[in-house]
Amino acid sequence: MNILSQIFGILAIIVFGISPHQKTKKKVLIVQLLANILYAIQYTLLYAFSAVVTNIIGGIKNYIYYYYEKKENKIPIKVLVIYIIIILIFGIFTFNGIYSLIPIFVSVLYGYGTWQNNLKSYRIINIVGSILWIIYNCIVGAYVGVIGNVFQLTSTIIAIIRLDIIKDKNSI
Repeated sequence: MNILSQIFGILAIIVFGISPHQKTKKKVLIVQLLANILYAIQYTLLYAFSAVVTNIIGGIKNYIYYYYEKKENKIPIKVLVIYIIIILIFGIFTFNGIYSLIPIFVSVLYGYGTWQNNLKSYRIINIVGSILWIIYNCIVGAYVGVIGNVFQLTSTIIAIIRLDIIKDKNSI
């Protein structure tokens, strides 16, 4: 099971690492939805249920956000607030020590990051999230996840340089 969980972790890492490079919010949401599914499978195999729940709820959130984006409607703040409340409630039920709060906190961050329309802010939130996932994955033994989070962190930094810094300099 541990090897299988690491395989799903690798797939999730690759998929999630692609998300900061997307140029539209709709594409970010689709890529993240797929990553949520893969991560949920990985953490199920590791019995890290706080992370399982946050990834399932995050996947549902990404689908709902995508639905609004597809119709070119602004995502209502109440959808974000409901998502945060649900994450916090499930966080209470899956609490297994202070470390189990990390996926909850990161999920709230990602919820906000994908809710708002500024992809630069989303990428900065990805940096914070990647660092926190590195810590969590070290604690729960998702070692491939740690490598993946370093990859995600690096990928996000490259996306910031490519899409935010260089692009902004070229548009001046």
